[in-house]
Parts: sequence; C-alpha cells; structure tokens
Amino acid sequence: MKKPSISFFCPAYFDEKNLPILIPKIFKVLKENTSAFDILIVEDGSPDKTKEVADRLSAKYQPFVKVIHHEKNMGYGATLRDGFRNAKKYDYTFYTDGDIQYDVAEIEKMLPYLKNYDAVIGFRKKRALTFSRQLQTLLFNWLIRFLFSTDIKDINCSMKIVSRKALDSIKLTSNSSFIDAELLIKLRDKGYKIKEIPVSHFPRKFGKASGGSRSVIFRTIEEMMKFYFKK
Repeated sequence: MKKPSISFFCPAYFDEKNLPILIPKIFKVLKENTSAFDILIVEDGSPDKTKEVADRLSAKYQPFVKVIHHEKNMGYGATLRDGFRNAKKYDYTFYTDGDIQYDVAEIEKMLPYLKNYDAVIGFRKKRALTFSRQLQTLLFNWLIRFLFSTDIKDINCSMKIVSRKALDSIKLTSNSSFIDAELLIKLRDKGYKIKEIPVSHFPRKFGKASGGSRSVIFRTIEEMMKFYFKK
C-alpha cells in the first residue's frame, strides 16, 4: 500500500501542557508514514494558556500546523465538526484528543487496514479512567449498542481515522460527545466498512477533564435521544 495523505486534528481544552508533547510526536509520525499531511489544533475557548501554546506550536511547525480558536467553549461535538470541516481534503482524516491519553504512534498499526476499510477506529484495551468515568463509558456504550443495534466495542474511543470520501458523504450535527456515535452510526448506515483494533489508553497527567461533568452528560443524552427518535 502506498503512503496515504492524512489530515490530523485534535480538539484542545485545558491542554497547555499536553500539546507540547502531542504535536512534536504526531508531526514525526505523520512525516514518516504519509505522502502529505497537515495538523490542525481546534482550541475550544480554553481558559488556561492552551490558546497561546497552540499559537506558538503553529509558528514553530509552519506550514504544517494551523490553529482554529473558539471565542467561547463550544463543546466536544462542535469542536470535532470544526475539525472535520477545516481538515484538508487529503485521503484520510485522523483525530484524537489533545490530552495525550492515546499514543498517536499507534496509527502505524491502523494504516495497513485502510486498504480494505473506510474507517479504522481504536478500542481501549484497558481504560485508564476513574470508577465513575468507567461506569459512564460502559453505560454509554451499552445504550448505543441497544438503541442503534451496533456491535462497536468502544464508541467514544478517540482514535479514529476515516476516509475523506466517507466523511464527505455524511452530515454531522451533534454538539456534544454524542458525535462519536453519530459518526459511526451514519458511516454504518451508508454501508461503509469499519475496523476496530486495540489501542493503549493512559491516565490524563495534565489539565482538567470535562467529559464527566453533569452538563456534558445531559447534553450527550439529550442529543442521543433526539437522534434516536429522528431515525
């Protein structure tokens, strides 16, 4: 398989100490494994210094790294949609979170599957989560499997690479963390082939996680039910 072109993006929120680790690593990985690449940081109105750090990294790695800033926090789904919308029209779009809980070098074991699949997604071999987050994730995955008849093991694992052709054929609308499920359900319903492979998952060392807050959970459930009743 020839080397593909890949547009990478990551949402960033409370990631001022994470981005200086992530961006050099993904830059090296993509440089070695692609025919062309770019990197996009979608900074979601973070109140720490994530904005300034992202801008410095963009200046350092020009012309490969660009930044989009949200004036206020828009939410995970809106941030991913911004990433998909502004990613270059390369063969594939790859995304993970800016919190370095995943090893982006593991894209190397995902790439060989692109020959036969339209999307290659990770599932966490062992989730490095608190008990409450672990419970939330298990319940969320069970609900998605029950409501939408999917056999995906780990819906909201944030290591996904999707063909540009597949992405351009669907329209994403979620503003919440439901967007991962919306993406995979719509790809499946369009007949695209999805491959899951095991990936590593690490505890968050720096910054503040927001995915388990009550407001985030409520918005995710609300969008999930609206999506279910529209189908």
